[in-house]
Amino acid sequence: MFLRILLSLFIYSRLLNAIIPFDGIIHRSTDGSSYAYLSPPKTGNHVSFIEQMAPTGTLAVAWFTGGENEPNCSIALSLLHIDSQQFTPGVIVSERANYSNQNPVLFWDNQTQILHLYHSSQLGNAGEINSQIWHAQSKDQGVTWSTAEPFYTMSGSFDRNRIIPTMNNDGVLLPCYNTTTNSGYSFILRSSFINSSWTRINLPLTNNLIQPSIIRLNNSSQLRSFFRDRNAQSIYYADSNDDGSTWSIPKVTSLPNNDAGIEGYTLKNGAVFMTFNNLNGTQQPRSPLTIALSYDNGLTWPYKRNIQIHADDNTTYIGEYSYPSLIQTSWAAADDNDIHLVYTYDR
Repeated sequence: MFLRILLSLFIYSRLLNAIIPFDGIIHRSTDGSSYAYLSPPKTGNHVSFIEQMAPTGTLAVAWFTGGENEPNCSIALSLLHIDSQQFTPGVIVSERANYSNQNPVLFWDNQTQILHLYHSSQLGNAGEINSQIWHAQSKDQGVTWSTAEPFYTMSGSFDRNRIIPTMNNDGVLLPCYNTTTNSGYSFILRSSFINSSWTRINLPLTNNLIQPSIIRLNNSSQLRSFFRDRNAQSIYYADSNDDGSTWSIPKVTSLPNNDAGIEGYTLKNGAVFMTFNNLNGTQQPRSPLTIALSYDNGLTWPYKRNIQIHADDNTTYIGEYSYPSLIQTSWAAADDNDIHLVYTYDR
């Protein structure tokens, strides 16, 4: 059983396909879902992230544009206002000359009404081991932005997945990972307030397990983090019973992983969504893109549905659909349970 889904798509390929209108217009499908192809400012687009802002309900989608690891790769942003049927054209909101900005993470602070942007930044073509995490912010719901500044400068640091407020709403947890080793490993940055001091929390025995995606279980202090597997075998998970201060040793789930991005998400009804490529190994394209649904906090996944699948014979990299990000929205004055999913289309 799945809820209604609104799909928001954008293109990665360096040569934009003239057949597909990348205009941000929302189209309705016969199965009850909707979709849109977002308009990128450059060719070479990947790693999207979606967030909602209150009280307007505006959706913000960020991604990097200009080619992975390339000099002048930038962070782009598109908005969908509640009264609109079209995402705004993607505009560049963070760019450094000769640097590659990647992996945007958005966080809406409802108390301060500030939209935060975290992203990685490294000298173009210099390699991921030189990456740092930078930060910018918008005080007018994504229209204008501050100049990005260094946030966490340990070499090899990356962000990727959703920031989680602490149980008492007195801080946040920012899931991160490091690439200075061949295998990579995961850690968390925890704040007492969104712009105050941050504390690093290491996730034990996470070599080869990166890009943690954290969910809160049963509206309690128990957290569960899911991991991408650099060995391209399975999605893993680890638990915290103290709101993220300490973590268990990771265990394997029943879901495969192909060394590509994933995201877990807790729905309003307590069920857990997982978006991932439903295969392991790295010799095939990142397809299909699949959503799975769990009613036991991610221990079992009895319901699965392919969102997008390539049409070739599975022997080429044509038709990659990857790096998903999703959110269940709450429109003002509306009974809204829509799930919005963004991902890289046809890389």
